[in-house]
Amino acid sequence: MKRWGKWLAVWLTVLLVVSGISLPVRAGTVSADQRLDATLKHYVAELQENPETRGMLVGYEVVSLERGRTLSALREHNTFVPGSTVKLLLTAAALDRWPAGAQIPTEVWLDGTLTPGGILRGNVWLKGYGDPSLDERQLRKLAKSLADRGIRKVEGNIGVDDRYFDRARLGTSWMWDDEPYPISAQIGALSVDHNTVRVQVKPGRHTGQAPRVTVTPAPDYVQVINRAQTVEGDQQQLTIARTRAKNEIVITGTIGEEHTGVTVRRTVEQPDLFTGWVFKEQLNRVGIRFSPSTQVITGVLPSSAERVFQVLSPSVDQLLRRMMKTSDNFYAEMLLKRLGATETGVGSAEAGIEAIRNFAARAGVDIDFRQVDGSGLSRQDVVAPHHLIQLLMAMDKHPARERFWSFLPVAGVDGTLKNRMTGTPAENNVRAKTGGEFGLVGMTTSRSGERLAFAVLIRGAKEKALSKAFQDRIAVAATTYPDLPDPGELPPEDAYLLTERLNPLLDAEPYRGVVSGVMVESLDRGDLLYERNGSALLTPASNAKLFTSAAALGLLGPDARLHTRLFRTGPIRDGVLYGDLILQGGGDPTLATEGSLRVQEGSTIDQMVKDIQAAGIKRVTGNVIVDTTAFTDDVYGRGWSWDDENEYYQPQITALSVNRGTVRLDYLPGGQAGDPIRLSLTPQTRYVDVINTAVTGPAGSENTLSISRDRGTNTIRVSGSLPLDFQGDYTRVPVENPHLYTGEVLREQLENAGISFDRPGAARAGTVPRGAEPVRDYPSPPMSEIVRYMNKNSDNFYAEMLIRVLGLEKAGSGTAQAGVEAINSYMRQLGLNVRPDLVDGSGLSRQDQLSAEELVQLLMAVSHSSVAAPFTDSLPVAGVDGTLQSRMRNTAAANNLRAKTGSLTDVSALSGYVRTKDGERLVFSMIMNGYTAGSLRQLQDRIGVTLAEFQRGE
Repeated sequence: MKRWGKWLAVWLTVLLVVSGISLPVRAGTVSADQRLDATLKHYVAELQENPETRGMLVGYEVVSLERGRTLSALREHNTFVPGSTVKLLLTAAALDRWPAGAQIPTEVWLDGTLTPGGILRGNVWLKGYGDPSLDERQLRKLAKSLADRGIRKVEGNIGVDDRYFDRARLGTSWMWDDEPYPISAQIGALSVDHNTVRVQVKPGRHTGQAPRVTVTPAPDYVQVINRAQTVEGDQQQLTIARTRAKNEIVITGTIGEEHTGVTVRRTVEQPDLFTGWVFKEQLNRVGIRFSPSTQVITGVLPSSAERVFQVLSPSVDQLLRRMMKTSDNFYAEMLLKRLGATETGVGSAEAGIEAIRNFAARAGVDIDFRQVDGSGLSRQDVVAPHHLIQLLMAMDKHPARERFWSFLPVAGVDGTLKNRMTGTPAENNVRAKTGGEFGLVGMTTSRSGERLAFAVLIRGAKEKALSKAFQDRIAVAATTYPDLPDPGELPPEDAYLLTERLNPLLDAEPYRGVVSGVMVESLDRGDLLYERNGSALLTPASNAKLFTSAAALGLLGPDARLHTRLFRTGPIRDGVLYGDLILQGGGDPTLATEGSLRVQEGSTIDQMVKDIQAAGIKRVTGNVIVDTTAFTDDVYGRGWSWDDENEYYQPQITALSVNRGTVRLDYLPGGQAGDPIRLSLTPQTRYVDVINTAVTGPAGSENTLSISRDRGTNTIRVSGSLPLDFQGDYTRVPVENPHLYTGEVLREQLENAGISFDRPGAARAGTVPRGAEPVRDYPSPPMSEIVRYMNKNSDNFYAEMLIRVLGLEKAGSGTAQAGVEAINSYMRQLGLNVRPDLVDGSGLSRQDQLSAEELVQLLMAVSHSSVAAPFTDSLPVAGVDGTLQSRMRNTAAANNLRAKTGSLTDVSALSGYVRTKDGERLVFSMIMNGYTAGSLRQLQDRIGVTLAEFQRGE
């Protein structure tokens, strides 16, 4: 009761603070600064008492701008994902370099001759310089300028030159599933209307008809696939999607015949071409016509062209104000690249960030943070509250001070703060940049008239609204300062047996930017030996596989097998199959071709060929059909990075996939310098098109070999140079539509074995029809072996196949979401009150959130379950095998510690089991997020060895 009474008093204090009412303060007890510090730390402590916010980890700093004094701080040097608060860095650097009235041009040029009759025999060119505000109205002005010159017809092309920026259209580590939406529009120096089209869907004239769809501008630039239907009523359940890597809008679902219609914006591919199409539309509207052969082409503006007109953007200050007030990501990315272009001559995000870091260093901001984009869309951005406080303090002394503060949204008044902190002392006072659930950074004038700067950053927020509410509480408390009551003392921090051993390791200077969630518990005695931020929800990387593998073993069973089934339609007569061969996938990750891509003794395409031959089939009148309907159509996990689609560790996921959805390329230098490199493809398949322009360089020269796949295609490009003395290597490249790849490899191998097909063409997708005859079932190895390979090698493909199998088998849907529901069911079966916040099975997504406490609970529970042996056996052993083979060798942890590794940029995790010096079994988990100049793996290894060397009583 005393504890609840204490927290009730704190909550009453909070309510009084938010409402602006102050309580009498005990004279001579604590200073105003101490009251603010204690109040904010109580707010943080309360988060752990509320089940809805437990796991939320906060870092903040509040300083007096007048005194230059820190009034309260917590984890201020730890780096957090900043969200849109990172736009403050871009704004400050831009203000430092650009005058308020600067504008950005977009130009129209002519390259050709104009006849007296108004015919331009040549090309019209548009040249862009990164104006984020360019719209149809501005393009109309450019079009009218040509009409005013007497041009009535163009017999050439419309050329678009956006080479002022590089060709990178999306930011580092942006999420592929955000791409269709305006928040993640592509970037180009020549862009119009935020690189989006408006899609309006209205009901058809009668029920049963397809809805009416209108696309503007440039309706011919995108293809519309309308699969929706008009139904009775006034409701709608439409999905309006854009196909990845294509200018294709797909509309599905229903809309009521009485509905008024739906209008959304969707992004487009290739902004320069899109702008050219929109410009052509505007030229038509002012009466300029074209030859039938006229095209929109990309290229470099010819030196022979003549500039005839330009339009200018609003002033830089207006652009920055729009960016900050509305948190416009497109504006941020365009202005970042323009900053790079104006400061370094290179219009790239990297050059823009270099300019920001140069400014930050000059302004006195520590640069031990990571920034990869201008908007904060990327979760690879990591910044500490103290960095942002340093920036605010520097800008408060900068000549552009008033401009800077004027761009920030005002609480209860405008921008992204218009509806926040209304009715509190912060209203019309706090100026701050929002960052969604990630943070709030800005300035307020306190009741004493003192100006305070604050930066609040948050990890592990499950609910955006609760995170924003907490941010607002910090801002309101700062505004109410110094009229804050004394909230009392916080309970002392717990001390543990391992505190003196582990704290010095975690607190070492190289790791001050790292947020660490660590927990160590005795499996034999059940007591907690160490905890730091144990409940904090952090990005776990591949430690997420622990939940996937435990559930796969526990729910499906160690002996369970996954099945690929071969069917035929039609009879076999005289060696002829009068029908199709159908391969049905069941999520087996081990299916392979014989050779270097086979990693387990699972089923092979080669065996299928032999079985088809054994059935007496020498000719097929139909085709090879692949049935992958066991899983849904989403081939990537939620939140996966678009720029990892070429990487072997992020293949596409379908229920039928061979060779883990990849092909293998082995490469060696040629016989002498200048020769093409030697390249071999496994399996030999026409499914991919390999274009090799790579050459052999002199011995000792730089290795510049690049292997990439054109996005959305199966064209693989090999370029660069290999030194003559290079010893050779290989890589795996994921393919597009791995189910079709599987079918194509089967068909090709059948043809190589002498089995012919009457129908030309490739394998195609379909389903197993009723009445199809089974040919053979191909089982996988047992689940224990699948999980062992997955965890030892941290194979993402295996994990994603398994989580969808779990969803299919236990929740009736082959999706990752259904798989997470199955995992939750297994947690209840283990008796755990744990609901892991996962969106995939592998940990590739940075939207996954786990705590060290949850992982320790899982490891403890599984160790007492019926699948303890195969689960434990699946974990890498320090210094022996898997992803721990080269770690902790020749230490007490070698051949002792068993744990799952996890790694992403600025993320590292290690969770598992270890025996102490006196044989006591410990369970541990450490999840580390954030920027560091040191090695997180080395830190984890030191902790692992420390646990192995621990002995009670020493």
